[in-house]
Amino acid sequence: MKKSQFAVALILSGVLAGQAGVAVAQTFSERATCKLTNTQANKTLYEGGCKVTQSMSGKNTIFSVKMGSGEPFMFAGVRGEKNWMHGPDETQFTDLPNGGIFRWSTFALVVAE
Repeated sequence: MKKSQFAVALILSGVLAGQAGVAVAQTFSERATCKLTNTQANKTLYEGGCKVTQSMSGKNTIFSVKMGSGEPFMFAGVRGEKNWMHGPDETQFTDLPNGGIFRWSTFALVVAE
Protein backbone atom coordinates (compact mmCIF):
# COMPACT_ATOMS: atom_id res chain seq x y z
CA MET A 1 0.00 0.00 0.00
CA LYS A 2 1.41 3.37 -0.99
CA LYS A 3 1.72 6.13 1.61
CA SER A 4 -0.99 8.21 -0.08
CA GLN A 5 -3.43 5.28 0.01
CA PHE A 6 -2.51 4.63 3.63
CA ALA A 7 -3.07 8.30 4.55
CA VAL A 8 -6.47 8.34 2.82
CA ALA A 9 -7.48 5.13 4.62
CA LEU A 10 -6.45 6.64 7.97
CA ILE A 11 -8.34 9.86 7.33
CA LEU A 12 -11.48 8.05 6.18
CA SER A 13 -11.44 5.64 9.10
CA GLY A 14 -10.91 8.54 11.51
CA VAL A 15 -13.83 10.46 10.01
CA LEU A 16 -16.09 7.40 10.15
CA ALA A 17 -15.03 6.63 13.71
CA GLY A 18 -15.65 10.22 14.74
CA GLN A 19 -19.12 10.15 13.21
CA ALA A 20 -19.99 6.90 14.93
CA GLY A 21 -18.41 8.00 18.23
CA VAL A 22 -16.33 4.81 18.55
CA ALA A 23 -12.67 3.94 18.19
CA VAL A 24 -11.78 1.86 15.14
CA ALA A 25 -8.86 -0.57 15.01
CA GLN A 26 -7.23 -0.48 11.57
CA THR A 27 -5.35 -3.30 9.90
CA PHE A 28 -3.33 -3.28 6.68
CA SER A 29 -1.48 -6.26 5.17
CA GLU A 30 0.94 -6.52 2.27
CA ARG A 31 3.64 -8.71 0.83
CA ALA A 32 7.22 -7.54 1.33
CA THR A 33 10.81 -8.74 1.29
CA CYS A 34 12.44 -9.50 4.64
CA LYS A 35 15.95 -10.20 5.83
CA LEU A 36 16.57 -11.50 9.36
CA THR A 37 20.19 -11.38 10.50
CA ASN A 38 22.03 -12.48 13.62
CA THR A 39 24.25 -9.40 13.84
CA GLN A 40 26.60 -10.90 16.42
CA ALA A 41 27.41 -13.90 14.20
CA ASN A 42 27.02 -11.86 10.98
CA LYS A 43 24.74 -14.64 9.67
CA THR A 44 21.58 -14.30 7.56
CA LEU A 45 18.85 -16.47 9.08
CA TYR A 46 16.13 -15.70 6.54
CA GLU A 47 15.94 -13.75 3.31
CA GLY A 48 12.88 -13.75 1.09
CA GLY A 49 9.21 -12.97 0.88
CA CYS A 50 7.15 -12.15 3.95
CA LYS A 51 3.70 -10.93 4.90
CA VAL A 52 3.57 -7.75 6.98
CA THR A 53 0.42 -6.80 8.85
CA GLN A 54 0.11 -3.42 10.54
CA SER A 55 -2.63 -2.91 13.11
CA MET A 56 -3.40 0.47 14.61
CA SER A 57 -5.47 1.40 17.61
CA GLY A 58 -5.19 4.93 18.87
CA LYS A 59 -1.54 5.94 18.70
CA ASN A 60 -0.25 2.37 19.13
CA THR A 61 1.03 0.41 16.13
CA ILE A 62 1.57 -3.35 16.03
CA PHE A 63 3.54 -5.00 13.25
CA SER A 64 3.27 -8.73 12.59
CA VAL A 65 5.95 -10.04 10.23
CA LYS A 66 5.50 -13.62 8.98
CA MET A 67 8.44 -15.21 7.18
CA GLY A 68 8.01 -18.66 5.66
CA SER A 69 6.17 -21.22 7.77
CA GLY A 70 7.44 -19.92 11.13
CA GLU A 71 5.52 -18.01 13.77
CA PRO A 72 5.22 -14.27 13.08
CA PHE A 73 7.48 -11.73 14.76
CA MET A 74 5.43 -9.13 16.64
CA PHE A 75 6.57 -5.56 17.33
CA ALA A 76 4.62 -2.86 19.18
CA GLY A 77 5.23 0.84 19.70
CA VAL A 78 4.27 4.38 18.88
CA ARG A 79 5.02 5.60 15.35
CA GLY A 80 7.72 8.28 15.46
CA GLU A 81 9.39 6.85 18.58
CA LYS A 82 12.51 4.68 18.30
CA ASN A 83 11.95 2.41 21.31
CA TRP A 84 9.49 -0.41 20.59
CA MET A 85 8.91 -3.84 22.15
CA HIS A 86 9.36 -7.36 20.78
CA GLY A 87 8.15 -9.60 23.58
CA PRO A 88 10.29 -8.69 26.60
CA ASP A 89 13.05 -7.20 24.41
CA GLU A 90 13.36 -3.48 23.79
CA THR A 91 13.54 -2.94 20.04
CA GLN A 92 14.96 -0.05 18.06
CA PHE A 93 12.64 0.77 15.15
CA THR A 94 13.80 2.80 12.16
CA ASP A 95 10.88 3.87 9.97
CA LEU A 96 11.89 4.10 6.30
CA PRO A 97 9.87 5.43 3.34
CA ASN A 98 9.36 1.92 1.88
CA GLY A 99 9.86 -0.30 4.91
CA GLY A 100 11.58 -0.38 8.25
CA ILE A 101 14.31 -1.93 10.39
CA PHE A 102 13.76 -3.62 13.75
CA ARG A 103 16.87 -4.23 15.92
CA TRP A 104 16.81 -6.14 19.20
CA SER A 105 19.29 -8.23 21.19
CA THR A 106 21.67 -9.61 18.51
CA PHE A 107 19.13 -9.52 15.67
CA ALA A 108 18.08 -7.17 12.89
CA LEU A 109 15.00 -7.55 10.71
CA VAL A 110 14.85 -5.42 7.57
CA VAL A 111 11.45 -5.13 5.85
CA ALA A 112 11.16 -3.61 2.36
CA GLU A 113 8.16 -3.16 0.06
